[in-house]
Amino acid sequence: MRRADALLGVIVGAFALFVGSRVAERRSAPRPHTNAPKESPDDSATDDAQPNVRTGDAMPRVRDAHAGSNYRDVRIIQRGQIARVANPEEIRAQIASSREGYLADMLVADSGLLVRWPDRREKGLRIWVQSNTSVRDWDLRYAQMARDAFADWTGNGLPARLDFVLDSASSDIQIVWVDRFPPEAGQRVGNTTRANDQNGWLVAAEVTVAVHDSVGRTIDPSDLAGIVRHEAGHALGLGHSNDSTTKMFPFEMTNNITPADRATLRLLYQLSPGSVR
Repeated sequence: MRRADALLGVIVGAFALFVGSRVAERRSAPRPHTNAPKESPDDSATDDAQPNVRTGDAMPRVRDAHAGSNYRDVRIIQRGQIARVANPEEIRAQIASSREGYLADMLVADSGLLVRWPDRREKGLRIWVQSNTSVRDWDLRYAQMARDAFADWTGNGLPARLDFVLDSASSDIQIVWVDRFPPEAGQRVGNTTRANDQNGWLVAAEVTVAVHDSVGRTIDPSDLAGIVRHEAGHALGLGHSNDSTTKMFPFEMTNNITPADRATLRLLYQLSPGSVR
């Protein structure tokens, strides 16, 4: 009897040790980190349906600051989840009749989708620029360059006030720095990822910019300014242009935002977002 009691005690003790080790493993295991954008009623559609946030997914390749390589750097995934606008025929006709800009090109490239931010003239569009990083060769000139590049898009019909904030948690758009992109990214030095709700309203965007090119050369802030202007255009809702004279052309052909870029942004923000197919 005593032998049976002793054997039972050993079994119970071993089981307790096993359970304890499993609990310890669970507590010590790293939790997955997520950056899903938070929705607020002010930033989403005005109907009663709860917006369903869809994350944007960046596509290779983006431009090298020196070589001007071909790239594609913005794609909204799960496109079929974006709702159709109420008056697609009217919106298509309005775009077709426009004599300025390249919104028609964007419709073709983006499968008939329009995405943009809600009106943010009163509640500013909050932009956070990373101003403290251990990235090699980085200094504060890069942060100021990024602010200036974004500010270049203000006015000319953009219904938003751009507010540069110090708290990343309260921001709508973030600009972050990396040493360089991985070799499989080719000559990429900039990238934009966007997130939108089910009605096409943008709810978050992140711009990633490399301080070094694909072979490790440091890129001067002045040489990155045109890249950041382009990525800022994506963060505001613009796609690519077929016009080689514009800032949103898929090659680095001009350093500055052109009247056609501004006209396209102005028209985009006069229209309801969503699918116009």
